Amino acid sequence: MIGEPGACQHLRSPGTVSCGSHRRSRNRLSTPPQAARSVQPRRPTKSHATAQLSLKDIGAKQQERLPSADRTTSAKYCSTSYSPHSEECASCGGPLTGKALLWWSKLDRCQQHRSSRLRQCCSPTAHSMAAGAGRTLSPTNKRSNSVKAGRPTDGSNKLLRDSDIPSLSDEDSDQPPEAGIISEASVTHVQAPSGNAASKAAASASQASPAYASPRTVLYPAKEQGNIKDSWQTLMRWSKVFKKDQNGVHVLDKTDKVVVFGGGSFGTAMGVALARQKSTLNVSLLLRDAYICRDINSLHTNTRYLPDLMLPTNVTATTSVAEAIAGARYAVHALPVQHSRAFLTSIKDILPHDVPIISVSKGLEVGTGKMMSELVVDVLGRKHPCVFMSGPSFAKEVMTLQPTGVVAASKDPKLAREVQQLFASPYMRVNTTTDVTGVEICGALKNVLAIAAGIVEGLDLGHNAMAALVAQGCAEIRWLAEKMGAKSSTVSGLSGLGDIMLTCYGSLSRNRTVGVRLGAGESLHDILSSSRQVAEGVSTAGVVVTLARKYRVNLPVLTAVAQVLNGHLNAKEAVYEIMNLPQIEER
Repeated sequence: MIGEPGACQHLRSPGTVSCGSHRRSRNRLSTPPQAARSVQPRRPTKSHATAQLSLKDIGAKQQERLPSADRTTSAKYCSTSYSPHSEECASCGGPLTGKALLWWSKLDRCQQHRSSRLRQCCSPTAHSMAAGAGRTLSPTNKRSNSVKAGRPTDGSNKLLRDSDIPSLSDEDSDQPPEAGIISEASVTHVQAPSGNAASKAAASASQASPAYASPRTVLYPAKEQGNIKDSWQTLMRWSKVFKKDQNGVHVLDKTDKVVVFGGGSFGTAMGVALARQKSTLNVSLLLRDAYICRDINSLHTNTRYLPDLMLPTNVTATTSVAEAIAGARYAVHALPVQHSRAFLTSIKDILPHDVPIISVSKGLEVGTGKMMSELVVDVLGRKHPCVFMSGPSFAKEVMTLQPTGVVAASKDPKLAREVQQLFASPYMRVNTTTDVTGVEICGALKNVLAIAAGIVEGLDLGHNAMAALVAQGCAEIRWLAEKMGAKSSTVSGLSGLGDIMLTCYGSLSRNRTVGVRLGAGESLHDILSSSRQVAEGVSTAGVVVTLARKYRVNLPVLTAVAQVLNGHLNAKEAVYEIMNLPQIEER
């Protein structure tokens, strides 16, 4: 290009120069205007891609990649090159898309009629651009001469100026837009001509093309869409084959009765989950409170812990140990860990040796530091079949059929799979593992960490502090669990990280509530005396410190919680001391 930028001299515009494509036409400047206008416009070719008046916004190589349709709608060509030769969608009559829409790919199919393998069709963005330029788009295959000439419909000879055309930034010119998403700037930066003609054209375009009202958003390229679809179909085929291979005698078919030790909120919820699995299954809750037994049997409601939720009619309650255990195939242990030794001692002569215990209790015994897997063997004096269930599961959400995931851990993989079948439903997923230590230690220590999270919430220290605290607590739990023989995959799974997230951030957590009230300035005595349910983290915190000393692991956050509960520090002092510990390397 020579001289100052402007319109192509081929049109004999005063004070302008010719473009590179029409440089051989310079000798015709002396010809009459009629002769100049009689020259037939040439079809845009690849050489026209470099004939634009401004190369700031779009690189020449990107222009060469654009189809001819793109050059007619948004590139800054001279008037001869601007003569549109774009095609139309054979189905809807819309113009081909410009580079402002899907310039990352040269598609040969219409977006809305892709099955017909037609050229790409326009979208509402293209209509908006055409309306802003004073042009109308017809839904038929025949467009008006004014549109084909690339001129406004108000009869003027005005062509699109550089300022009327959305330009691309340097960042956009380096690489195509992400995943083919339409850029809003390509629409909002178009300057519409003033006057009623532009508004009428826009209204005409919106009324004449209802098919383009809400196109499907193209989020991924075609190859990625195919990969996503194939991956999902592979997953579904695997699921069908896996379920088919597992067809056989279901454990529920052989089970007529299950006993639940304890009538608290979670024991009741697990009993209800089993009762919904089979309408003829008898679920018997063994309680100490005769009044709650009466309400469950007559009103079908646990009036103390879950007063707003109805229980299935096949859930009953009793205070008789012999009556509850008689005929039961499985026993669900849902009592607090601190009361488990005395209870198991009282029933060890009544509980049959072949009735597996499914423990859902989380915590460590004060004084001995033993987990439930160790406590059961110690009390019963024999190896008893046991499964230990843990995971992110609030009782209320289990009762209301919210999706829940838990883990069943047992040294006997066959028994773990039986419990999996017993509880698995469309609302509950049950994973299995043989890492009993990992599941139990994570279920116990997450309660202590939840108290710390509650303290941060009660002090209103913000989200940054909460995230840092939970991350540090997860690391401390992993350090101790691995020293005790747990697998790192268990700590990062449902029974570890999943349960930690729920207990630290969920408003229904009893341990977190204790921490919130401590952070707000209440005394521990007042908190415990006013609470109906047991917060296991209060008693577990001291045991955690003992285990840390035994396995020689430093646990700053969990130790600070024990100090606060013991009355040697208040919540604010504990936070200050933790923040002023030496800066160390991440591990």
